[in-house]
Amino acid sequence: MESMESRNQPIDMFDNVFGGIGKGCASHPWEVIVGVLTVTACMLTIDKTADPSLSAGPNSLPHSTKIVNDESHAIDVIFMTLIRCIAVLYCYYQFNNLRQLDSKYVLGIAAMFTVFSSFVFSTIVIHYLNGDLKDAMFLFLLVLLVNLKKASLLAQFALSGCSQTEVINNISKGMSLLGPSFSLDSIVCSLVISVGMLSGVQRLETLCMFTCMSFIVNYVVIMSFYPACLSLVLDLLRGGDENGMPFWGDRSQITAICNDHKTDPITQRVKVIMSVGVMIVHAQSRWALSGMETETDNMLGIQVTKFAVFNETEENTHRSVHSSIVHWMASGADHIVILILLLSMIVWFWFFGDRDDLAHTLAQVNKQSVNTSGNSVHVLETQKNIQHRESQTDNRKPSVYTFNKMVQTENVDSSIILEDNNREIRTFDECLDIYKTQKSAEQLNDEEVLMLVKSNHIKPYMLEKCVNNPERGVGLRRKIIATESNLTEALIQLPYIGYDYSKVLGTNCENVIGYVAVPVGVAGPLLVDDVFYQVPMATTEGCLVASTNRGCRALTLCGGVITRVVDDGMTRGPVVRFSSVTTASEAKMWMDNPEKFKIIKSAFDSTSRFARLTKLLVRIAGRHLFIRFTASTGDAMGMNMLSKGTEKSLKVIGEYFPDMEVLSLSGNFCSDKKPAAVNWIEGRGKYVVSEAIVPSKVVTEVLKTTVAALVDVNISKNLMGSAIAGSIGGNNAHAANVVTAVYIATGQDPAQNVASSNCMTLMEAFGDDLYVSCTMPSVEIGTVGGGTSLPGQSACLEMLGVRGANSQTPGANAKRLARILCATVLAGELSLMSALTAGHLVKSHMIHNRSTPSIQNLESEPCESTRQNKHCVS
Repeated sequence: MESMESRNQPIDMFDNVFGGIGKGCASHPWEVIVGVLTVTACMLTIDKTADPSLSAGPNSLPHSTKIVNDESHAIDVIFMTLIRCIAVLYCYYQFNNLRQLDSKYVLGIAAMFTVFSSFVFSTIVIHYLNGDLKDAMFLFLLVLLVNLKKASLLAQFALSGCSQTEVINNISKGMSLLGPSFSLDSIVCSLVISVGMLSGVQRLETLCMFTCMSFIVNYVVIMSFYPACLSLVLDLLRGGDENGMPFWGDRSQITAICNDHKTDPITQRVKVIMSVGVMIVHAQSRWALSGMETETDNMLGIQVTKFAVFNETEENTHRSVHSSIVHWMASGADHIVILILLLSMIVWFWFFGDRDDLAHTLAQVNKQSVNTSGNSVHVLETQKNIQHRESQTDNRKPSVYTFNKMVQTENVDSSIILEDNNREIRTFDECLDIYKTQKSAEQLNDEEVLMLVKSNHIKPYMLEKCVNNPERGVGLRRKIIATESNLTEALIQLPYIGYDYSKVLGTNCENVIGYVAVPVGVAGPLLVDDVFYQVPMATTEGCLVASTNRGCRALTLCGGVITRVVDDGMTRGPVVRFSSVTTASEAKMWMDNPEKFKIIKSAFDSTSRFARLTKLLVRIAGRHLFIRFTASTGDAMGMNMLSKGTEKSLKVIGEYFPDMEVLSLSGNFCSDKKPAAVNWIEGRGKYVVSEAIVPSKVVTEVLKTTVAALVDVNISKNLMGSAIAGSIGGNNAHAANVVTAVYIATGQDPAQNVASSNCMTLMEAFGDDLYVSCTMPSVEIGTVGGGTSLPGQSACLEMLGVRGANSQTPGANAKRLARILCATVLAGELSLMSALTAGHLVKSHMIHNRSTPSIQNLESEPCESTRQNKHCVS
């Protein structure tokens, strides 16, 4: 233990040193940046004319240095061209890897830094050493992606902070983690590249010398200038909000970064040994050269001179245009090769690179499907999901990162399956012992879990809890159903991967096997009570959103919709039975007494912070009583509150009438999810009305009809027609359409559209204009509870500004949502009635409902009756 501690002490010391450097640079960014820029400016202004060998022009050099052997020139050009091609290919390979980063901010910040530091500072070094700047770009390519990886990691650390203090601490932590390895990498790279200075190839020697100098400069910059820039840029982008969450903040990534990039001690030791070996090689080479060639006392100056001479020997200012072009083609062959390679890389990267990655990924998925024949349902589903999502790219170039991320996400269970299949399945007794000991089946593979399910030790409805993984539990249930009911092909078409089932289980659904995606459209803007809304509508009926959107436009042009909630009360109607009519009558009169009502109300209100009993409606049928409890329920729809409060109230009433028998907590006098006149007359939930006055010009230009025609059709259809049909609450054109679409989008109970769609649409002439109103007495709606907490539905509520409970005025959000719904119904009624009046209904539905893709799908998949009876009537 002591030896281990002694080994760790130097590591901890280095971590503290580099962490302190990072924290100091991040805490004082302006000082560091100004200091680095000042040193750079000083380098640019240093007078270097004192050295005659450097200041003299090429004509002052000896004649022997001006003559370049043609053969050595050719070898030099070929060798340097190969070096540059390798550098370009290496940069392409590294950039492909860096594109896999999960944040565009990480790659953006790191790339901007490297472009600035590697190019600008390296160019300054070459300029300072009197080198030719045309090779600065290739030095930039060599150094760029070596530092970009480290810079990206440090940027990830910084971006994981959600305040400036966290950014500084994270930069310090990143420097302590990356500093030692980056320092060692810089030393190794510099020593290895400097070996090229012993090659004997003039341009390679010079280029290697400049590259080593660039590595040194970049090391200094990334250890000082870059942390300061990171801290300063993120502080400026935050806009001074110290407590707010920035757009890049993600604390969850910092732990993963630390775990993924811990220093490997074995690798570090290898690098140290390599550095020592290369230093020995350099020492021996330098001593040998100093003994053999005393004329190379100033190697740097001679190499720079040779490099300058090489670029100037073949210049001829008196050539003709033709000879100049020929000379450029001959002397610039290496540049032409590099240019062709770069263009090829760009073409390949844009048009073909991603396809190879896609094909490789699909090949891996196919290979897994072959190796997992016992789990074909999951693998086939993965391929179907991939193909389906590829088809949704709208013919645009697919993103390799998006595709790989999708496959990684969707193929989690597949990778588990592969690992499980490679492991021998344990015996039933071993599996049962593990399950009973650990109180969980998390350590068992899928086949072992299914074995316990078949033996009835694990109930199918408990799979998610037993394996401690909701998505895996859903996948296991699908396998059971696919095997028992031969539904493999059907389940392939039902997606289940990528959904957050933790918000569903125990709340919204049981025995989950997947999810159904419903498209969500938007109608708006709709002006309701002087506020504009974009109303989300989830539907598969073509033309519905378009029609409602047209109504929204007409209503907004006329000044908007005015709405009011005139009553609020959810209901629950239990049925109780007494020993005789006499006792039942006495109980009814007792409940109708205002003083006795206070007793019932006290019991009811004690069950909830929000539920408040407002009235009772009691009806007698023989010795049965039907009691309709009505209560306000805050921002919740309130059925659970009503059930709980009603149960407590009945117990109190039973104390006064011992012979009362509670037959059912719901006696259909509520009435919930059934057509009922009591809801139409007494109301249930929110009682909402809305109105608007539409100018005749809007009716003519937007709705394509007239005021008189609209009034006439509304009376004939919505009033007389509904009366002939004996409709209850159906004095409207299609209120249920709009109500159901908004309900599905916002997480309401879609079955409650039965009562919530009760609506009376009235239209009448108001001078030359049109007066239109909708009256909805039973809108059952809420903004908390049920499906409103699911991510998609919660987002739709957020669009309307009514997500969750209203902390200041309980119930205000639910009432606001009811008013928006009633105004949207008004828009839908106005548009459909106008289409019916103008005779546009069939035409619009043929455009939207019977579009070409739908018809083609219908024709390509014959219905069941076609298969059996050779004909199909649609």
